[in-house]
Amino acid sequence: MQTRSSGTFVTLAAAALAVVAPAHAQDVGYDALVARLGAGSVPTGAGVRVAQVEAQEGGVAANYGPNQALTPFAGKSFSAMSGAASVSGHATTVAQAFYGSGTSIAPGITQIHLYEANSFIQAGYLRLGSGVGALPLNPAGPTTTDRVRIFSSSWIGELTGANAPFNFETLRRADYAMNRDNTLFINGVNNGAGSALLPLMACGYNGIAVGLTSGGHSAANTPAIADVAGRMKPEIVAPADFTSFSTPIVSAGAALLYQVANELPYSQNINRRTGVAIKSALLCGATHGESWSNGAPASGSSRGITARPIDPVFGCGTLNVDRAHRIITSNEIIGQSTAANAIAGASHPTVGWDYEVYSSPSVQRHYRIDLVGSADASFLVTWNRSPLSTSLTTASTAAPGVANLRLELKRIEAGAANPISGDSGATVFDSGNVVSASAVDNIEHLWIRGLDPGSYLLSVTREDALTTVSNAAVVSWIIDEQPGVVGDLNGDGLVDGQDLGILLGGWGADGPADLNGDSTVDGIDLGILLGNWG
Repeated sequence: MQTRSSGTFVTLAAAALAVVAPAHAQDVGYDALVARLGAGSVPTGAGVRVAQVEAQEGGVAANYGPNQALTPFAGKSFSAMSGAASVSGHATTVAQAFYGSGTSIAPGITQIHLYEANSFIQAGYLRLGSGVGALPLNPAGPTTTDRVRIFSSSWIGELTGANAPFNFETLRRADYAMNRDNTLFINGVNNGAGSALLPLMACGYNGIAVGLTSGGHSAANTPAIADVAGRMKPEIVAPADFTSFSTPIVSAGAALLYQVANELPYSQNINRRTGVAIKSALLCGATHGESWSNGAPASGSSRGITARPIDPVFGCGTLNVDRAHRIITSNEIIGQSTAANAIAGASHPTVGWDYEVYSSPSVQRHYRIDLVGSADASFLVTWNRSPLSTSLTTASTAAPGVANLRLELKRIEAGAANPISGDSGATVFDSGNVVSASAVDNIEHLWIRGLDPGSYLLSVTREDALTTVSNAAVVSWIIDEQPGVVGDLNGDGLVDGQDLGILLGGWGADGPADLNGDSTVDGIDLGILLGNWG
């Protein structure tokens, strides 16, 4: 198989790396994370074992490692998994963005496994072409809690002709390994706007494909040689000159989340440490640019509805480690199995997540969220596919079944959840989508601007007819409420007779007019509203 790096390499001198902080820190939310937590409390990726997978440089199989003598790599421990590793300029540049001291947002990473790409997909790890029963190796590490968590791949490849079926097998083996081991593969896409999307390794289900904030990358649907054509790639972007170097930035962001999830008190919840939970937090927390759109119509009966869940160029947006950290450190929410139970239940915080197994068709999970002020909101659900070991050969041509989930936000009024898609939603939210219903992607995403105050129901519904047990799914959300006036129940900036009418209409029940949060609209809430009159 022919592989190549996804970015032009440069030769680095030690002096050129003598920087105090990563140049991209502000762009990916790292500065905001430091400001919120304090410099002494920010995760660094400490204790997270990672793997860097590189295409051989210059046609020499041994040329796949970083220059370990450089200052940013002092104190790091490298394990060459594909034979003795000689210096690669490309690998060195990737390494500084991934785990270099002073050059990465995750300088605390000290345990690095190095793989050459051909070795990695064959005998070194995935065991491509080895037949039924020869499963991917376990992630290298002394114990089950101290194994490789992140495989960062800044290379691209494709198998053609008679070898094309091996694209299927490679990606199925990668998805199998991630689902089995709770690891995460983070993979660069091809460089150049309009360039071809090569299947290896970006076209899998369970990993993350990475592009550039500039848009100068392959932004396309997965081809048929990667199992189920039409899935959107990439899923996230980061700032760099080439995708080879944006990929390790996202990998470093994942390392920060894995560290937090593996340490007390957060490690008490094993769901938080899964690869799908880390992925969901990274994607849901991404920053949406002003031009971001997943194509939902802005008017008509289909307003706010899309079957294309993410932006066709920028995916879920630009990596934002502060927002992702806020999601992964929030408490897991337990979804209700019926909408009625969720509507009658307690309101959930404006940052949350839930890990669920959608075990059969028509399974649902529902979450009630009450907003006091107007808000911009990001909701996302992603789920793994779980290929059977018998599908990990070229002889198996049928794609493993994957659940089909739907994500929708409705407004709770008079004890019922009412759709806000179509023109009726124009008075409820300014723009974006409130329904995400792709038939092929394993991501559904809502991005809503100017969502009005009120009570809402977030629903995840399994819609396929498969009889197999679905794999794990994680729904995440992060809502940025705008400061509002307490008692301004219709969001017009004033507390007046219209708000009084809303409060009286909800008297004795729970709802957005419950201004003191005691689950009942009563005289206390009336006093609060009147105290803010005008």
